[in-house]
Amino acid sequence: MKWRRALTVLLICLAALEIARSLGRLDRVIFATYVDVGNVVLEGGDPYGPRFTTWPALNTWPPFFLFIAAGLALLARLSFGGALLLWQVGCVAAIWGSCRLLAWLADERPPPFASAATLVPVLMTARLFQEHLQHTQVNFYLFLLVVLAFHLFRQRRDAWGGLALAAAASAKAVPIVFLPYLLYKRAWGAAAWTAGFLVVLNVVLPFAVFGPARTAQHWRVWRSVAALETADPTPHYMNQSLLAAMKRLLTTEGGASDPVRYAVASWPTSRVVTAFYLLAALGALGLALAFRRHPPGLHGPPGAPPFLAAELAVCLAAMPLVSPLAWKAHFVSLLAGYWLIWRVIDGRIAWGVWWASFACLTLSAPALVGERFKNALESVNVITVGALLVVGLALWAALRPLPPLPPASSATRSAP
Repeated sequence: MKWRRALTVLLICLAALEIARSLGRLDRVIFATYVDVGNVVLEGGDPYGPRFTTWPALNTWPPFFLFIAAGLALLARLSFGGALLLWQVGCVAAIWGSCRLLAWLADERPPPFASAATLVPVLMTARLFQEHLQHTQVNFYLFLLVVLAFHLFRQRRDAWGGLALAAAASAKAVPIVFLPYLLYKRAWGAAAWTAGFLVVLNVVLPFAVFGPARTAQHWRVWRSVAALETADPTPHYMNQSLLAAMKRLLTTEGGASDPVRYAVASWPTSRVVTAFYLLAALGALGLALAFRRHPPGLHGPPGAPPFLAAELAVCLAAMPLVSPLAWKAHFVSLLAGYWLIWRVIDGRIAWGVWWASFACLTLSAPALVGERFKNALESVNVITVGALLVVGLALWAALRPLPPLPPASSATRSAP
């Protein structure tokens, strides 16, 4: 239909506009910090030194990311603007690639980008994509790597899948949650290859390049940085992780830097951190029990519904919630949840939750409500709430029969 083509053109134009905006402020994008870290690595300096201990130059990335940063720095020496342009275009391409891989995981032929099956999930997360492109983040590359890994696992290419998943978990720690998931699915080969590549990327490679002393120092400092973020008693309102939300709700210090303060308890931060880990463990146990009705393994018996795609979509949607630090751009993995939900959604309650999540994630944008009201909404965890709604709805969708999508030309669905 013409409206879908027009919408596709509009999305491409908006993405191009956001990329152009980022190229106009080269010194104020996170990509510049990636390059700065890479230059320090290339010059033999300390990538976790005093220069990188405060926002926005705070280096919270694991040691393997230093190799990525060094590569970006080498590219930026040829042309900083050109390197950023390639990075941003790659992010947009990762959106398209992820949508196609999700369809393949469901044993379907990928629909055109202009189909509703692709457009609707992208539109529901478009505000998050805009945040991602505005701040030149890395998260969509990691999202693509995780989906690619499971696509390769499904093709019984465990070594390549393990490399992709290990690369994602080494560049940013949160995707490591998929290693226990592989063990839960009894995918022993995929888990073994992933664990092996984790050792290669995080131990063997740094030892070979930096030597044992500097490698050990990098790991010690990074672990202390990660621990400080977890134990921070006053998370900034832009941190929309579940842990930050619990601190605002259960400690008097949690909302100290927020426009709105509403603590209902005065727990010590350490108790909240313990409660968060307990809640995360209970959530993981709940997912494990819910997915028991699905067959083990990553392939399933011939003719079985593609349960892996549904389970992966739920886990990807939940992934940013379990990180101690989650900006809005980290929630782009909610695309997988919306992709799954769109396939089976029906009923007034489900549609109500769908639009409530949209209100939280998109209608809270500063272009619609203003900067001050946006800050107030984030201090009451509006993005966290929206993400929890998507995770809940995605879990509901994952436990329903997964019908095949209609042909791409007619893959439309309308709310009642």
